[in-house]
Amino acid sequence: MDVKKLTLGDRVVVISGVLLFIFAFFKWFGIDVGGETAGFSGYHYFLWGVIPVILGVAMIVQIGLTRFSDTKVPSLGSVSWGQVHLILGCVAAGLILLKTIIGDDYFSFSLDRKVGLFLALISAVGLAAGGYLKMRDPADAGATPPAA
Repeated sequence: MDVKKLTLGDRVVVISGVLLFIFAFFKWFGIDVGGETAGFSGYHYFLWGVIPVILGVAMIVQIGLTRFSDTKVPSLGSVSWGQVHLILGCVAAGLILLKTIIGDDYFSFSLDRKVGLFLALISAVGLAAGGYLKMRDPADAGATPPAA
């Protein structure tokens, strides 16, 4: 595996996606009770935690297929893969940002936001930034269909 094949946008997406996967295991919301912290990780929240992780993994898989194998990914017509990465990254960041703003209540207890939520938010913003870099990269920006 030649890492030199990865563009800057690819590297940002891969690193951010791996970090988002890891930070989803951290506590996102919790309450301190008698010195102990009870709470929920990102994987407790399907829409707000699991879906952004799935989007990040899908972005990493697409990069791996195009850069490290002979697999031909389908053309998307007038939309480039860089634009798809930007959209997926923005959706992931938007979902986690909304969860950060909304918060979480559990049996009328308002749970505190924990560090894992903020680290996941930063990672998801990194996915969006990597998507933007991929969209601006000439290697990923060409959305013109091949000549017949």
